[in-house]
Amino acid sequence: MRLWTVQPVDVYEDILKTGLYRCDKKKMVLPELIPYYDWMVKELKKKIGDPPEGVEYPVWAIHTDNWKHKRLDLRSVRWRFGKKGDRLACIEVEIPDIDVVLSDYDAWSIILVNGLITKTKEESDKLDDIYENLPEDEKTKMKEENWQKLFDVSVFENEWITRGKNVQAAFWELKKEQMVDVRYFTGCDE
Repeated sequence: MRLWTVQPVDVYEDILKTGLYRCDKKKMVLPELIPYYDWMVKELKKKIGDPPEGVEYPVWAIHTDNWKHKRLDLRSVRWRFGKKGDRLACIEVEIPDIDVVLSDYDAWSIILVNGLITKTKEESDKLDDIYENLPEDEKTKMKEENWQKLFDVSVFENEWITRGKNVQAAFWELKKEQMVDVRYFTGCDE
């Protein structure tokens, strides 16, 4: 499967030297999001198996950007990565399909704010009412069942939700021989 991962240039250079990249948990920018990433790790284990020894979190990449599965247009995405002046590498990779889990980027954003994934406002209101009246242990179960919708990347769009427009990919590690191409760019604020 062809994917694109954006990493600091020093990560790309380390892959060239060591032959391997694994996500470094210590570099997580927002530690308050760890419970959601831990949930994703649990799901990845179910879907693609246990990570290699020493791997705690997956490598993230882009599969589909703005409805298209193609090489990223860095002129339009450079503001989404890093801060102004950061030296970044967009690494094109080829990862076996069986080693990748795809998920909807917009649905992931809902999970990161501890929300429920719904297709309409009416469904959202109904699920919120049900959720609020559940005991705490049932709330967790309901959320985790609802969050399975994250992995539905089929195209769907209405006035409430867009699905399949931006699809992300997660896999346990990136090997040097999986890299196909690299393009450098500089992050910006706007």
